[in-house]
Amino acid sequence: MKTKKNFGSREGGFTLIEIIIAIAIFAALSLAGYQILQGVIRSNDISKVHNANLHKLQRSMLIIEQDFTQIVARKLRDETIEQDQQGLLRWGNGLFSSTDQGIEFTRLGWSNLLNILPRSNLLRVRYLLIDGNLERQYFLYPDIIAGQEPYKQILFSDVSKLSFRFWDKKWIDTWSKKNSLPEGIEISFTSKKYGVIRRLFIISAGNYSK
Repeated sequence: MKTKKNFGSREGGFTLIEIIIAIAIFAALSLAGYQILQGVIRSNDISKVHNANLHKLQRSMLIIEQDFTQIVARKLRDETIEQDQQGLLRWGNGLFSSTDQGIEFTRLGWSNLLNILPRSNLLRVRYLLIDGNLERQYFLYPDIIAGQEPYKQILFSDVSKLSFRFWDKKWIDTWSKKNSLPEGIEISFTSKKYGVIRRLFIISAGNYSK
């Protein structure tokens, strides 16, 4: 008995074209998934950098605020300058090699519980523009002797301008009074990353402390 063959049917399996199409679809899905993963990774890296910059900005601005809001009326005693030039606050263009304006003052509030550390709770602080950086300089002791070098702390990089204004019944651009403090101080600087940053601080004149 002869069997009838059905030449129109095919044996089980995939053709070469079907396999190629399947591989192409899998490759496209893999590429799309990889691109999505790379996008997530880039977004995460950008977020980390942004958060780090924001934390640094907040920390630096907090340091500036603590310094300026705790200025005390104490003369800046310095062996390197004449006594009649010593005042409560020093300001000037090119002060201490600053490439723009600079300022120096004494502040309270440097914690020294029970006077355990061999230093005062007074801190002598400078704000200068050095090599494109907003630099905070400070001394462990408020009275400077010849040859004493300050500790240095960079608060902001890529800064192109640093300026101050002082409130004495109105805003003025200079301060030359030796025995009094302004009622307010404005600090302004231009950062490549953040643009123009300007802060105003109310100053408590207090009593002259010798």
